[in-house]
Amino acid sequence: MTITGLDHITINVVSLEVSKAFYENVFMLTQNGFIDMGDHTLTYYALPCGIRLELIDYEMKDMPVSVAPTHVGMYRHFCLEVDSLNELMERCRQYKAAVTSEPAFVEGLGRRNMLLLDPNGVEIEVFEAVKGE
Repeated sequence: MTITGLDHITINVVSLEVSKAFYENVFMLTQNGFIDMGDHTLTYYALPCGIRLELIDYEMKDMPVSVAPTHVGMYRHFCLEVDSLNELMERCRQYKAAVTSEPAFVEGLGRRNMLLLDPNGVEIEVFEAVKGE
């Protein structure tokens, strides 16, 4: 068996409309699919390399659980790459996105990154693309 790719990243949303506005306004993603599964809906956004972001909106929702970034045995975040963290930071300010770590050079990684939270409390790390690679 060989892994041949990553298909999608899934987020259970608190509010589909608020989540859609966040991903469309902050990251400028375009919705490219919607499926009604009966007790929940799936809303898709295209990411690079054929990967999709899948937002699940359940009819019956459980309350979100608060966990610290250092809790073990849990999914931590996904990471996107953009051509300009400065532009992303401006979009975050414009749309009042929760930035938890502003753009900065991380010596151990050898590049700039930032951290923000989507409206569902999902952490997103964002790297700035290295020029010339």
